[in-house]
Amino acid sequence: MDTLFLGLRVLVSLGAVLGLLWFLQRRFSRTIGSAGTNQPVRVVSRQPLTPKTSLVMVETDGKRLLLGVAEGSVNLLHATEIPAESSPDAASDAAFAASLKAAEAGRPYPSGAVDSSSGLPPRRSGRGAHALGPMAPVPAKSALAGSILAPETWRQAGTALRRGRKG
Repeated sequence: MDTLFLGLRVLVSLGAVLGLLWFLQRRFSRTIGSAGTNQPVRVVSRQPLTPKTSLVMVETDGKRLLLGVAEGSVNLLHATEIPAESSPDAASDAAFAASLKAAEAGRPYPSGAVDSSSGLPPRRSGRGAHALGPMAPVPAKSALAGSILAPETWRQAGTALRRGRKG
C-alpha cells in the first residue's frame, strides 16, 4: 500500500512540475511575442565574413548603422540617416504602364522610352522574351520527343560525337 501512495505522490508531483512549465512557457512566449512587434532595433541584413565575424546593418531611431561584429566585440563602422520612404509617383506609374503596353504589343520598348542623353532605349529594355521577334510555331512532336528512346535524340548524340572527334 505504501508503494501505491509513493507512486501517486510521484505522479502528482510530476504533473505539478509539468503544469508549471507549461504555464511559464505560455506566459513568457506571449510577453516576448507582443514586445517583438514594436522593436526598437531592426536587423536589416547580415553578411558573414568569417565563421566568427560578420557585418550587420541595423535600423534604430531613424538611423541606419553598419556594425562589425566579432566574437568579443561590436564596432560601429558607418552611420547614416534612413532615407524618407517615397511613394511611387505618377511619372513612374505612367512609365510602367507604357512599358507594359509595349510588351503586350510585341515591341521591345515603348517609342517614348529612350535615354535623353544618348537617344538609345534603356539598357535593360531589349532583354527578355518580349524582345525576341515572332518565332515560327513549333511542329507537333511525338510522345517520345526529348527522351532517350526518341530516334532524334540518338541522331543528335551521334552528330555531337562526330563533331567532337573532328574538332
